[in-house]
Amino acid sequence: MKTLKLYITIVVLVLGMTNCSDEFLERLPSDQISSATFFKQQKDIEYALNAVYDMIGFNSWNRAYGSGTDLLRIEVLTDNAVDHHSWNACYELGNGTANVYDWYVQYRWQERYKGIQRANRILEGAPYVTDMDLDYRNRLVAEATFLRAYFYFDLVYLFGDVPFVTSSLVPDDCKPTTDSGGNVIPNPKCSRTDKEQILDQLLIDLDDIVENLPKEYDRDNKGRITKGTALTLKARILLYREQWTQAAEAAKAVMDLQVYSLYSNYATLFDYEGVDCNEVIFDIQVMKDVWEGEFWLPNYGSNSVGGWSCSNPLQSMVDSYETTDGLSISDPASIYDPANPYANRDPRMHHSILYPGRDWQGGVYNTIPGATYPGKDIIPGDDLYDGTGGQWNKSATGYNWLKYISQQDINDANYWDSSIHFIVMRYAEVLLMYAEAKIEANDIDQSVYDAINEVRQRPDVNMPVITSGKSQDELRALVRNERRVELAFEGIRLYDIRRWKIAEHVMPGESYGLTFTDPESGEEVTLTGGNRAFDASKHYLWPVPQAEIDVSGLSQNDNW
Repeated sequence: MKTLKLYITIVVLVLGMTNCSDEFLERLPSDQISSATFFKQQKDIEYALNAVYDMIGFNSWNRAYGSGTDLLRIEVLTDNAVDHHSWNACYELGNGTANVYDWYVQYRWQERYKGIQRANRILEGAPYVTDMDLDYRNRLVAEATFLRAYFYFDLVYLFGDVPFVTSSLVPDDCKPTTDSGGNVIPNPKCSRTDKEQILDQLLIDLDDIVENLPKEYDRDNKGRITKGTALTLKARILLYREQWTQAAEAAKAVMDLQVYSLYSNYATLFDYEGVDCNEVIFDIQVMKDVWEGEFWLPNYGSNSVGGWSCSNPLQSMVDSYETTDGLSISDPASIYDPANPYANRDPRMHHSILYPGRDWQGGVYNTIPGATYPGKDIIPGDDLYDGTGGQWNKSATGYNWLKYISQQDINDANYWDSSIHFIVMRYAEVLLMYAEAKIEANDIDQSVYDAINEVRQRPDVNMPVITSGKSQDELRALVRNERRVELAFEGIRLYDIRRWKIAEHVMPGESYGLTFTDPESGEEVTLTGGNRAFDASKHYLWPVPQAEIDVSGLSQNDNW
């Protein structure tokens, strides 16, 4: 998507401009953008839309470190992972000690509303550009409408009722008033709107734009919004609202486009080989060699390759992967061997997680003190007791993520400018949404088994098929676990444990990692990333940032 990134910097400057010199205002050449000429020409819409795309991820070097890399920080707010670095974003949200002044809460709120403001300006200004093809203009408007819906989707599921702003604002628009009793009254333009009302409108907007979007693009426009992207977001919203029949229909509509298919190799789907493959429905496009890339390696890589281990998989995440016979490791009939716990496991575990004894950098990855692997060398840097540097960057749980960690980036010492695209939506999720919706609607037929098995039988995964005849409860448990292992470390688990109302059961307590026998004391040691709390009376939503309440008089979420 070369055209998408080219002019973002200048557009951001223009959209954020509050004043400028008289000399600048007197210059109106056609090849420069100013607030006086904006939305007069076709390219004005194109450049402004590029700036909206740029808000999908977060790009503040001082705060967030990368676009997709930052979207994955919310994985540590789940039972999949923990971050033991107290200075990192989401640390306090993860352990249950965050308050209304949490900087990442404020940052995410602000960035989403920046994107919404940019989209609103396009939707207001586009009708005034008449010297362009109408179908093309409608497509650009549809893209902006989708992006606004995506931002609101994120806000609603993180904060609940939020201000539903559908026109561009100036600062005074959100200035509250005070009644005769001294009570602060939010401005109606910026007051909180019931989340269900917002979601109703998002569904209407998505239906309105589908016909103005193409099924797919040429290579230069890869990454732009398509019919499948809009339908996938629609399916997500309907699924999360428990509108099961409609959710299944939306997911089936994506399947019926016959544009998408599962990539044959799960191991390389999240590496350079998987970029722009047919499984990807929507991703964050990253240009190579222009220093705007992702910081996968430093953020989530292991200490042995210079990473910071900012998200450590938990033991419960590792335990969720079945054995290759298709059984849970807790099933006495499975082939699970506690003495060799990582053998004969779902291949997706091997492709997603670094565990002790896994082949790594010409040797093996190891975090267990005193462990040996006959015939193989241990790569130094990850064992908590081996005396190597960067102790604080070693995994707290004994595991590291492998998804998005590229051998090519390691070889090139490419720490700051990886150009692997972060996948926001992919076809496997659509298949699992279809299956879950049908299961919850108790409309269980062969298509449910087919959808789940298509994901499980990806060529390099090839897990046993789920056979027919299962009860609704059995299938519910199966599809929920399938979502967990298939979509691990993709920023989706947080929404799942919230909508299933299981967070208060899976989050509190110690964030356990692996267990080993200390070679010196002979005592059993269980690694942990620390104790976490989850208060169901308030933690299902983030707090409204106090700074927003101070300037607009918004109400706070319960118990914050």
